[in-house]
Amino acid sequence: MRIRHHTLCLLILAPLGSAMAQDTTTVSSSQICLAPTSVESTVGNAAAATTAVQELFTSYLTGPSLGVKPLTARLESQVREEAKADGCPYLLLSAVKHVRKTSGGGFLHQVVGSAAQQGAWSAAGAVSGSEAGRIAATAAAEAVSEAASAYASSVKVKDEVSLTYRLEASDGRALVDKSDKRKAKSDGEDLLTPLVQEASKAVAAAVTKGAGTP
Repeated sequence: MRIRHHTLCLLILAPLGSAMAQDTTTVSSSQICLAPTSVESTVGNAAAATTAVQELFTSYLTGPSLGVKPLTARLESQVREEAKADGCPYLLLSAVKHVRKTSGGGFLHQVVGSAAQQGAWSAAGAVSGSEAGRIAATAAAEAVSEAASAYASSVKVKDEVSLTYRLEASDGRALVDKSDKRKAKSDGEDLLTPLVQEASKAVAAAVTKGAGTP
């Protein structure tokens, strides 16, 4: 009887184990390692920009078939090693440039050089149905909104914000390499959210295509 019971348990658990393994493979095959954003700014708000971009990308690129893993390395060479060690099939690098037009009509191009404000890559170099899930999703959305708002508070009319992003495969191939920019029409305008949203669409499309390739 013990042998039969043991065999029955194995027969029941085997398909479950197989399904779990299959789910893990599906998630890992579309996981995106997100490098810290590199920031060039004239208003001294690089840290806020880095946080906002990471929160926005994580929000837009998290779903049933996509996942994001934030990285911590700052140097480009080190961030690639970290992504490889974590087994991520995709690496997303990004850079933000925020330029303010002065009263004299010129443009400042001061780079915020603090190590705490620098990302891993320079642009110049290149709803859950459960109550708990709903609360978590709401908290996450609020965090994203707060990060974007914190950065937008430093935006003034006529400011120009550009986002450059590059999605690499595990072998280093560039799957997406684009840049987009927006100019503020009013003080406090949120320029980052629409920029990251459009970038996320391109990244998601590339990852979906890659994950579906035999």
